[in-house]
Amino acid sequence: MATDPWPVPRALTGRLVSLELLREDHAEALPASASDPEVWRWKLMPRPTTVAEMAATIRDRLLVDPTGARRQPFLVTRLSDAAAIGSTTLYDLNVVHGCVEIGETWFDRSCWGQGYNEDSKHVLLTYCFGSLGLERVAWRVDNLNTRSQEALRRMGFVYEGTLRSHRRRPDGSRRDSVYFSLLVNEWPACSARLLELIQARAPQPGAPTS
Repeated sequence: MATDPWPVPRALTGRLVSLELLREDHAEALPASASDPEVWRWKLMPRPTTVAEMAATIRDRLLVDPTGARRQPFLVTRLSDAAAIGSTTLYDLNVVHGCVEIGETWFDRSCWGQGYNEDSKHVLLTYCFGSLGLERVAWRVDNLNTRSQEALRRMGFVYEGTLRSHRRRPDGSRRDSVYFSLLVNEWPACSARLLELIQARAPQPGAPTS
């Protein structure tokens, strides 16, 4: 996997959000999006509460891990006002086998249920199945994070199974990882479903954005 090519995309733009590669100088704009502890509840890393801590988190997420599995983190920006509302990451890209995982995603709590998550997923999946030509995209979710599991099912992703005692949470407890995936032949139907959800949930013109 260390030898897999990893293309560097331009900004990826959807109906509600734009995604660009995350940089350390984005640290000043991002802490507000993670200020609510509920936003960070199921993350495997400590919640950054200052600009310095966010910068350190970004540096850590940009590093190549010891196994050589690179990650490609993105800043998520709301198109209506250019506000930084969160982040999401592609990792474990394997071009030979045509697969990747999406994770380490968070959104400002004020943006929940308004189509931003769905639009972000649609943008990334279009990139994965289109530009990268992949055949499989996977997600892993904490077994106690029922909200995210329900959201993935609602968007059309398929439950695959559960890895028991797969990771250690920041509080030291063990978590099971619930796996979902989407295959390239399932993408057209999922794309249509995501666009329906974006249309139904998107803030109306003139409505407040936070």
